[in-house]
Amino acid sequence: MTENRYSIELHENTTTGRILRVIAGVACIAVSIWFMYSIRNTTASTGTSWIATVFLLLFGVWLMASGMGFTERYISVGDDKIVLRHYFYKPPVTFTPSSLRAVEFRQVAIDFITHTGKITVRMGTTYPGRTASIMEAVEQFCTRHSIEVKERN
Repeated sequence: MTENRYSIELHENTTTGRILRVIAGVACIAVSIWFMYSIRNTTASTGTSWIATVFLLLFGVWLMASGMGFTERYISVGDDKIVLRHYFYKPPVTFTPSSLRAVEFRQVAIDFITHTGKITVRMGTTYPGRTASIMEAVEQFCTRHSIEVKERN
């Protein structure tokens, strides 16, 4: 079996969308830098102007990071591991057959129970077809490696 990667984002990540997010991010950064340069040492240089400008700058950085795929959330199911990135600000978590004690399936969530704790992934109801295929792939992984599977409604 090859490694299957599933996106758990709320939106589809198309190439056009990614390019547009990078372009919008560059535009936001350029406008905020221009505005910072133009308001310095003027009467328009108030705290609220600087706060708005910094917000625009950070929003542009966020758009660029999103367009380049740095904030992408996914689950990848392979032969010997499951890689989960469900928070954009944390590194991916890797589950191996030796680190998983059990996997609990709920209606729109999966609980990965390890020796150190439990990690819950809420799938949502936006893409029910994708949720079903992710749950099937995780269940097949558990069956192949004799990992306990629990179901809760």
